[in-house]
Amino acid sequence: MSRVVRILALSMMVGAVVGAARPSIADVEISPFAGYYIASDLYNSTGSKVELTNDVLYGGRITFSSRQGGLEFAYTRTGSDAKLNTVAVGVPPGTEKIGRVDFDSYDINFLGYQYAASPRVIPYGLIGFGWSVTHPTVDSNALRPGMSEPKGNTLFNFAFGLGAKVEMSPKLGLRLEGKWRITDTAVTTSSGIWCDPWGYCYSYASDWYDSGEFSGGLTYKFGGGY
Repeated sequence: MSRVVRILALSMMVGAVVGAARPSIADVEISPFAGYYIASDLYNSTGSKVELTNDVLYGGRITFSSRQGGLEFAYTRTGSDAKLNTVAVGVPPGTEKIGRVDFDSYDINFLGYQYAASPRVIPYGLIGFGWSVTHPTVDSNALRPGMSEPKGNTLFNFAFGLGAKVEMSPKLGLRLEGKWRITDTAVTTSSGIWCDPWGYCYSYASDWYDSGEFSGGLTYKFGGGY
């Protein structure tokens, strides 16, 4: 499927959710959060891989809500240590830390609320899109002679998620969320994005990079309360 078709399909899904956020927006929510980031790995054609480790994440959201749904802008900061799992012939065995990549992600999310039996608990679904700015660094022991630090990129991504808001007071609530993020890396395995000291080059297994996010935090509402 071409990138244009995939983006068009995403736009259609977003359009289905926009209807939930279209009624008059009465409340504004501010939500700092922290959580856990689940990373994927990088591979080369010989079977060697670079492991990107799971890590913490943190950020904040501003949400414009009606009873049916909401529109929000979110910022997330996270990252992963990169470790070389050397399984190719001729490469020393073991796993070695070779660097790190950090991500600044900026998202526009559309929320649809589904009210439960308890009026204090509001489950919701989420569809979002945005971009991530990468900040890769390679440790000095993993740099070959003449090799420079890799450059960062700004990458398009979209996400799906489920969560719940729990009322603690008319203004204060707890928000819990799980999200699956899919990032367009703009590269393919054959192009290579990094080469180790033994001459093996690595890239994403495909031009789409998957990662998971679990987060929780407090929500303060300006407006009529939950």
